[in-house]
Amino acid sequence: MLEWMQKHKKYLVITVWVSALALVFASMVEWGGGGFSAVSSDSVAKVGDIYVSRQEYQRKYDQIYDNVAEYMRQAGLLDDGKPIPEIEQEAFRILVQEKLLEMVAKDIGVNATSNEILETLLNTPEFQDATHTFNREQYENLLQANRWNSADYEAFVAKALLQEKMQNFPIMPVATLETNAFISVGKIEDFVELKLLTKESVLKNTALQTTDTEIHSYWEKNKNKYHEPAKYKIAYIALDMSQVSADEHVLEKFYQDNKNKYNNLSFKQSLNEVKADYNKAILSFASAYMATINKKIVENDKSLQIKISDVITPLDYQSLSLIQKHFDADLDIKDVALRDISLYTLKLSDNESEYSSLVTAIRNGEGLLAPLEYTENLWIVPYVIEKIPKQPLTFERAKELVNSDLIEEKRNEEFKKIIYNRLAHADKKGVGDIIPIHLSLWQEQDSKSYKQLLSLGLSTQDMRQALDYIMRYNKQEGVVFLGNDRALLFKVTKQKMPNYVDLTNITNAEDEALQEAKVRDLRNAMLEYAMKHYKVIDYRRQN
Repeated sequence: MLEWMQKHKKYLVITVWVSALALVFASMVEWGGGGFSAVSSDSVAKVGDIYVSRQEYQRKYDQIYDNVAEYMRQAGLLDDGKPIPEIEQEAFRILVQEKLLEMVAKDIGVNATSNEILETLLNTPEFQDATHTFNREQYENLLQANRWNSADYEAFVAKALLQEKMQNFPIMPVATLETNAFISVGKIEDFVELKLLTKESVLKNTALQTTDTEIHSYWEKNKNKYHEPAKYKIAYIALDMSQVSADEHVLEKFYQDNKNKYNNLSFKQSLNEVKADYNKAILSFASAYMATINKKIVENDKSLQIKISDVITPLDYQSLSLIQKHFDADLDIKDVALRDISLYTLKLSDNESEYSSLVTAIRNGEGLLAPLEYTENLWIVPYVIEKIPKQPLTFERAKELVNSDLIEEKRNEEFKKIIYNRLAHADKKGVGDIIPIHLSLWQEQDSKSYKQLLSLGLSTQDMRQALDYIMRYNKQEGVVFLGNDRALLFKVTKQKMPNYVDLTNITNAEDEALQEAKVRDLRNAMLEYAMKHYKVIDYRRQN
């Protein structure tokens, strides 16, 4: 079967479903950090007799980085351009776990068969025509276009299939004892006195003061928090793509010029796709126009008649029509009359949430940037004129902000102090309302207890956090802090175990959760076995 595939010089695009095993365990072997080193080897680690290549290490790093970079940047934890040790270590950890499970698969005889590989190739959407049938010509062209040879791609598919098998390793059905133990934990019922207190109500009569000495000391410890945000200046044109109109003659010409893109479909069959591609082409033409005038933008050439804007301003209809006219006539972009195209400038800073996606692109780019969708149908073609990095604030300029943060910190400390004091004296006065609770109560929105918790002021998310803490806490009373502004005092008065009916009436959701838990435990066991039997060598330490 694979010989038949090889015979046709398979192309292959990396398929979307490629599994990326990312099991998270609380305690792992410490392989050590070190980041990317200058080791001449093409490998970053060896697990048993399997190597982790530098290429897959970088690919995994990029994958994780793309997922978390924006959040880290907003939190001020990202220094663009520098590798992040935490992400490097996470990428390394995930890849080592994958290799460990591959070693286990070897030991127990699990592999991907030729038939399974062929079935995957035949059912990959990228290899199918409009009728969802495997297309040999399309398959061969894609293989060649993506510079894959058949052996490498089949090995890649086999590896992905193997990882999928190890993630879904067959296990014995859940036993009655396991079910009883699992359900018992979720259905143990506590009768608890509960009272929700807010910081605002607790501190309403409390006045907190700060001294200049305290403020300066707080600033010294936290001065990195206080800075003038980075500022940017851009020139741009913005296109409202809903205003781009083209008659059928223009679209049909565009279709004929790009016919090879539409998989032998007729003009009418591919009309929607043609319209979308035509709009993209207009956008690219506008971007090319910006590229031709970039020098004039930098020099602030008066012939451009650049206008200052406070908000994103779309091109007027006349300017948009001129761009479209030149594109339809296949004219050189350089022939577009400069003064006839509206051009604007805009000043931005890092703390403007309204333009967060645009600011992110500007922060990471220089000069002409790729077109960016600002809102639905409104696209911006930006050119970065100026960047002013964030500047640290002096104590005098930061003092008001520092004082505000210091007071808030004192309020948090005073709030906790008062809460714990009230808990200490709860025996005399009681805590509050008695409500029967159990771990999964937050899902039972029709129950009396759920409604009682709502009436206390708890959201479903609050309930989940509070119930988990109370049911797993090893003391009879305590406090669940819900953020910095609320505290839930609790005191368990009695406990009720589930009866036989509770244990036998298992829901589908509970059954699925139990199955998932058992699969997860098996994966943990396989990984622990592998960690004991296979040596992990971290080549990143060799520098």
